[in-house]
Amino acid sequence: MSIKDNSYGIAELQDKMLDILKYFAEICKNNDLTYWAGAGTCLGAIRHKGFIPWDDDLDVYMPRDDYEKLWANWKRFSTDSKYKLCRTNAEKNYRHRVMQVVDLTTTFINERCKDDDIEHGVYIDIIPMDVVASNPFSRFSQVFNTIIYSVYNIQVEPEFHGNGLMEIGTHFLLNAVKEPNKRYKIWTKAQKHMVRKNKEKSMYVDLLTYFKMIFKPMPKAWFKTIKVPFEDTEISVPVEYDKYLTTFYGNYMELPPVEKRAVQHHTVYIDLNNPYTIYKGKYYCVKGN
Repeated sequence: MSIKDNSYGIAELQDKMLDILKYFAEICKNNDLTYWAGAGTCLGAIRHKGFIPWDDDLDVYMPRDDYEKLWANWKRFSTDSKYKLCRTNAEKNYRHRVMQVVDLTTTFINERCKDDDIEHGVYIDIIPMDVVASNPFSRFSQVFNTIIYSVYNIQVEPEFHGNGLMEIGTHFLLNAVKEPNKRYKIWTKAQKHMVRKNKEKSMYVDLLTYFKMIFKPMPKAWFKTIKVPFEDTEISVPVEYDKYLTTFYGNYMELPPVEKRAVQHHTVYIDLNNPYTIYKGKYYCVKGN
């Protein structure tokens, strides 16, 4: 369905995500945590001084250590119960490789999650940045474990648009192990191997959970932070945002063709004024699906 489900437009959704971002940024400021706007959020900040007009998500990056610190201390750091930090674990699968800060007073039901009893509110993505292994063998192991982690963590087929080999591999791995508890054991073990190089003094970092960038290590020096305007506030971006955005998008200041200016999420239902819980059995966790 379109982003205008329940009579809402993209601007109203972006306002909700901006509220979450401001709350998250304040937590980072108060607890000495580093973040950067990433992907389309960083691009929007530089090219539009705010959201890309048709963007329906918001991404921020954190160094792995700060990412894990945020997770471990959320209940102490957070002062507003309407926001929850969510992450796939043994009990719940968010069909997402990274953490999300979710507004529990809203509804944003993704198609891929409609059968899952999880927090279906508007959210922003928190994506960890990891240190790149320093030798070829360790790097191969790191990438291999990242793929295993990603497949068995998200547990849906596949997101490798245009990459037939990845699609075939994902299909094979998911069919080889179907039991959720076994998949959990596999991805948690793979995650430990994937992140253990964060203690190394490598000059490069990588977005291991972001398949578009897994084979594109970037200099750590790019990711000191500066503040830039974003809507009615300021947010942190990489100091070398030009190099980062060029690596990510190429000529990032050029607008895409009109036909590609579209929202990315496939949503079942959106309600920005009421909590997702009232729609259980109607739009998610529907019996018989």
